[in-house]
Amino acid sequence: MSLERRIRALEVRLITDPVILYFADGSTREIHGRGDFVLGLFCGALGGADLAPWQAEQLDLIRRSVGAEEPGGGHMVELLRCALNPPVEERGKITEV
Repeated sequence: MSLERRIRALEVRLITDPVILYFADGSTREIHGRGDFVLGLFCGALGGADLAPWQAEQLDLIRRSVGAEEPGGGHMVELLRCALNPPVEERGKITEV
């Protein structure tokens, strides 16, 4: 097998199924990439790395989504959404330690 054919075969295996994002208005959108692209988004968003425009767009979609369906039943998008949308504390509320 030639090197070019081997590379094409490898690329086919690295392309993942899309992640389906659900929004409050009932609409859905798909995001996708190669290999562990959601992990790359996670590291980029939380690690302060410079993101490519397509990554920033995907993060914005994740931030606005209310649910997700990932290939294999994963939950990385849910974790990323929690990190992007932390809970807001009520002003003046005193929390006992």
